[in-house]
Amino acid sequence: MRATCYTSSYEDTGKMPGSPGFGRTATGTFARRDEDGYSTVAVDPKVIPLGTKLYIPGYGFAIAEDTGGAIKGNKIDLYFNPGSREYRTWGVRYVDVYVLK
Repeated sequence: MRATCYTSSYEDTGKMPGSPGFGRTATGTFARRDEDGYSTVAVDPKVIPLGTKLYIPGYGFAIAEDTGGAIKGNKIDLYFNPGSREYRTWGVRYVDVYVLK
């Protein structure tokens, strides 16, 4: 899949801290990057159903909790903490995405 990245920043979401829905995903959770657990990713729910647990080499374990206007078909958007080195260096990559049972 084509993997891009996003944060909860105003530049990525158009929402300011304190705005209704700031940091919230399509499933109602708060977007998070948890290197020791499951991080948030945005998917096309027609391809990967929301709630699906995934493994993405180079990123780690993830859960499909969000959607995005540009995330259609075989694309995935990986959540990173705003300003993190990971976010600044990810860019666009093609990755294997493994669905966990």
